[in-house]
Amino acid sequence: MFDKMTGNGNGNKMNMRIHVLEQILSSIETDGSSARVNSLRQVIRRNKADMADDAGKSLDLMRRIFQNEITKELQQIMDRHIRTTFSPAIENLKKNGHVVDQEVINDLYTSILDAAKAPFMRDRASTMNRDRLNSEKSVKRGYESDESDVSILSQSSEVKRRRGRPRKEDEPTLDLSPLTLHEVLRWCPERHLLSTRYIPAAKVAALLSIPVTVFFSKYPRMFRYSCDEDDRAFLMEEKKLSRGAGRCYLMVMDDVTELLGRSPDLEFAAFTLNEHILLKMRSRTVPVFERLKARLPPSAYIFNQ
Repeated sequence: MFDKMTGNGNGNKMNMRIHVLEQILSSIETDGSSARVNSLRQVIRRNKADMADDAGKSLDLMRRIFQNEITKELQQIMDRHIRTTFSPAIENLKKNGHVVDQEVINDLYTSILDAAKAPFMRDRASTMNRDRLNSEKSVKRGYESDESDVSILSQSSEVKRRRGRPRKEDEPTLDLSPLTLHEVLRWCPERHLLSTRYIPAAKVAALLSIPVTVFFSKYPRMFRYSCDEDDRAFLMEEKKLSRGAGRCYLMVMDDVTELLGRSPDLEFAAFTLNEHILLKMRSRTVPVFERLKARLPPSAYIFNQ
């Protein structure tokens, strides 16, 4: 494994390709035509541009290469614990009439992985000020979603709306088409518990290869919570959000799974929130929920009777 981690960490294949190209360039710089030399230099620049420019990105590229293998090993470890550590508890639950199916086991796996991240989180005290400064700088640069490759709004729009009431597009009440009870219940404040898992909307949009704004235009009834600066600073400290992220929307993971089905990448990136953020989330959701309920037609409640 380690013989692949040469150079900047992108592996021997990319480094060897550039090495060969540079050797060819050095051999033809005196004898070859200028057009050929310039063409080869452009090829080398393009190849180098594909390589990581810092240690973190370089190692993450290697992580992607071996992720399937790592995931399989983690699966084997957790399966072993199910057969040994959790086996007595599972048998006892079944004897008492509880259903322990694969969905329950998957939820347990998710909790194990979430808890396993804790030892690797950055120290809160040592990073608080640095991340807050990064967050403020990102706001000054203009609107960015929680992943830069899906950012499309302008700088002026973020500067004008950095504080104050949430943007109108943060809630679905402008969509005047008929509502269903299920769509309204997505905005129920009581959903937001310490056990509820969330995912940045940009990760969901990136999975679909579309910008966040396009995603919410396509699915305007989906619940989303617009993080303020304190929320973003906390999420970056906990490594739940990319450093330097600007505007960030959070979605409920259950809603995403219902829409797109199970996604291992999204499941692994999902996280829970602390009570402080949940209180703000419930508070902001109440007026939206009440407005949506008022728009429900009487027929929407028929199946509950």
